[in-house]
Order: sequence, then C-alpha cells, then structure tokens
Amino acid sequence: MLPRCDIIAGMPSVLLVSSNGAGMGHLTRLLAYGRRMPADVRRHVVSMSQAVPVVAAEGLTWEYLPSQGATGLRPATWRSLLADRMSEVLGRVDPDVLVFDGTHPYAGLDVALAAHPRTRAVWSRRAMWKPGRNGPQLDKAAWFDVVLEPGDLASDADRGETVTAAATRVRPVTMLDLEDLSDRATARAALGLPADGPLALVSLGAGNINDTGDEVGAAVRALRSQGVGACVTAPSIAERAYAGDDVHLVRHFPLSEHFRAFDHVVTAAGYNSVHEALRLGVPALLVPNDATSLDDQVARARHAAERGWALTARTLTGGGADALVEELVARGPELAARAQAQDPGNGAADAAQEILRVAGLAAAPRTGTAS
Repeated sequence: MLPRCDIIAGMPSVLLVSSNGAGMGHLTRLLAYGRRMPADVRRHVVSMSQAVPVVAAEGLTWEYLPSQGATGLRPATWRSLLADRMSEVLGRVDPDVLVFDGTHPYAGLDVALAAHPRTRAVWSRRAMWKPGRNGPQLDKAAWFDVVLEPGDLASDADRGETVTAAATRVRPVTMLDLEDLSDRATARAALGLPADGPLALVSLGAGNINDTGDEVGAAVRALRSQGVGACVTAPSIAERAYAGDDVHLVRHFPLSEHFRAFDHVVTAAGYNSVHEALRLGVPALLVPNDATSLDDQVARARHAAERGWALTARTLTGGGADALVEELVARGPELAARAQAQDPGNGAADAAQEILRVAGLAAAPRTGTAS
C-alpha cells in the first residue's frame, strides 16, 4: 500500500525524487533543500534508497520506488514500470515542481513528466565527475526546466563533463549548519558514547575492525595507538564493533547533528562526507574511494589537502596509518579551523529558493550563476 499523501486544495507542493546511490548523499541533499522551504509547502519524497524511511523524522511523507537492481527486472521492463509509477505519483500528488537528485536521470521519468505538463522539473546534479565519463547524460537536461548544481569546495580541481555545462550554481550544500549541532555532552549521550576521552568517527564503509589489512581495521588500530577511541558507522560490522571498549558502533540520521561528539573523522571523500566535515569543523583524514563509478573522490580529497583543509591518503593499509593518524591528532584542529575560515556558507537555502522560483511559488531572484 502506498503511503498517504493528502492533497490540500491550493497548498503548494514539491516532489523530491532521489536516485539509487551507494550512500545517503542524494536523499540527504534533497532533505537539505526541503527543510529550508516554508512550512506551508507540502513536501513528498519518492526514493530508490532503502533508507528512505528516515525522512519521516523530517515530518515528510515518503514512498519507496525499487531500483532496477532491487527488482531484478530487465532494464526495459523496469523503465516502463518507472514511467507508470511516476505518472501515477504525479497524478496523485500533483506537485508544482519535481526535483530529481542524481547523476543519471532514468528513462521513463521523461515520459511521466510529459504526461503531467503542469509540473515543472529541476535536475539537482552534483559535479566532480571523473573526467570523460557520463557525458551523454547531460543531454537529459532538456527534460528539465532548470539544472541546479550544488557547489563543491573542490570545484577548482573539477575536470569532469559538467564543468562547461549550463547550470544554476549555488554554494556547497549540507543538510545542517553549525547552529543545528548538539553540544558535545548531548551528542555523546545521544549516541551512547563515553562522556570523556578523545573519539574519532571512522566512516569508510563496511570493513573488519580486527584486520589491519583492511581500511577500517587499519584506521581503528592507528587510532588505538594514539589513545583515541573509534566510532564506526558501518552496520555490517555491528557485532565486531563491540569487540573492545574503545570501539563503538554509531547509528543516527543525520549523524552530522552529533558531530561535536567527535574529535576527528577518518572518512571517504564523498560529497556529503567532505562538506560536512569541513563546514562543521571536524579535523579530517580523507581516504578517497577510487572505485566509484563517477564521483571523483581522489580529486576532491587532493584539493582539500592542497588547500590545507584536511589530510588525505589513498590507503591506510601497508603500514602508513600510524603516521597519518598521529599527524591528524597533532595538526587536525589547525586544518579544520583553516577550512572553516574559508567556508563560503551553505547553499541549501539558495537552492530551495531557486526550486520555489521554478515552481512559480516564489519571486526570489536566482542566487547562482548560469554558464
């Protein structure tokens, strides 16, 4: 049964649609936009992420739309299903604007939009693509009224296909700002962490905390050697995460709400991870995932290191983790302060205003640049 999404006559509405990514980035970015819209704008979420129930905490209605991989259907069959399902959603919700966040607009979405011409459409398209990849997707900008590009702190290092593509660009986007964060004591209590002692967040995906040949394991061992407890985010290692008093499993969304619980972060270099750490002032060691299909995490991490905002390493295995973590403990606060001093601010409110403008719900001027 589909979730209830009451239609209130005359009430403006926005449909937020997220693609099926490897993490929470697409969904989190849509929530960053949604929470900066007026309370009288009804926001409904359709997501291919199995994590979509978390949006209920934002007071939003939602529904899950299984990806092609999750259904096991042939691509052509799934595209037809997508067109039918999105057409039904558009007819039921009747939004003023649809916002799709992803780097690959799915065929079938265009069919649904064409069948519901009243709804305007915005493509929220992150940049920093690996050079030479995904270029044909840019032609799908024609499906949308506006392409909205959330800024990247590493934009000067961007060599991907979107650099010369037309878009309305805003400042980097994070779901939360400093004033939204809980204090240290509240954050640690909320996450069930020790009140005292240094702690580091380790967010490198699934791993084995007892295997020093694994990125997560190498990070945990190096932190232990510095007397720093490790807080690991990967649910798949939940049982092993309680192997010692200095290793803790953390689960919360958005976790950035409780970032003051951590003295350091050892994280992959995805868009959300980097921008949350740098904007919110957590000393960071960035370990980019080069196995991503499109996101140029290596370039993003390298740029942050070159600007003196964070440390980076291609791997923590092979014996290099100890020196890196020692440097993180010694220099991390200095690097984090430098990053915050150069923070351009959050573009989420600007993005929300642009979305409302496209929908005809606000007369706000464009705050980004089209090029």
